[in-house]
Amino acid sequence: MRERILGITDEDENFSKEPDQQHSDLTSIYFAAHIAEQNQIRSEYFKSLELGDPIWDILLDIYVSENADRPTTLEAIADRQDRPQALCTRCINYLLEREAIFENRNQYTASKFRFLASDKTKQEMSAWLNNCLTNAPQI
Repeated sequence: MRERILGITDEDENFSKEPDQQHSDLTSIYFAAHIAEQNQIRSEYFKSLELGDPIWDILLDIYVSENADRPTTLEAIADRQDRPQALCTRCINYLLEREAIFENRNQYTASKFRFLASDKTKQEMSAWLNNCLTNAPQI
């Protein structure tokens, strides 16, 4: 998962696709409950959006990609998400209509960063992530 999101390979930072067995089952359950709780309150941070999985995944992808210097073109997003371009187009159009993202019109950067998160989305994402990290169980 981390590899798909950040473009990290097995050689980078000794990353492994194998699950880390250092955590107890109880720790995993606490963390899963934390994720579920954070997903439930996510709508409190993104009031103007209804976030189903593909929409949320694409919004996260754009947010991360913009900060990780990865392309935010339709093709790149669909490839990273392993979803059909038609589905990604519908999700992107939804996010554009609600001004959660915008189409980059800068002639120098638009070919790589076609879609960018709005300032409001960046603020909401930062607040939500801060809440997730602040309330994360100690592992």
